[in-house]
Amino acid sequence: MRWLALFALVVLTGCSSLQREADDEAARVADHVLPEALDDAISAADPKSSAERRGAAKKWLSDPDPSVMDGQRNVKWEVRGSKGTTIWVNLYTYVESADLLPPDQGEATWGVVCRAYDVARAVKTTTVECPDDTPEEP
Repeated sequence: MRWLALFALVVLTGCSSLQREADDEAARVADHVLPEALDDAISAADPKSSAERRGAAKKWLSDPDPSVMDGQRNVKWEVRGSKGTTIWVNLYTYVESADLLPPDQGEATWGVVCRAYDVARAVKTTTVECPDDTPEEP
């Protein structure tokens, strides 16, 4: 009987997958949605040089057109710095659990990933390790 009670406890409490889900969603946006929107914004600025591409990218990342990120609610990012045509960004997504049972029932969390975007010609995304001082939420 003890084993049954222990098994029920493990099944009900389980292992939370919400943080992994939030980080995976942040990675999806950082690797696909943001680079496409950024490339579109840079192209719309009609830059003539790499420096102008970087300027257009930094401007858009600082003040993005909300319609470009339509459907990507609960997404925020922070520009960490830049050098040449590379811009470092922390990207956050807020995910709420749809689970009706523990451990994630009613829970929510921020996912975070860090990327370097090289905007010299087309937007090239590189996964980078988040610095130790990266906040867990924006």
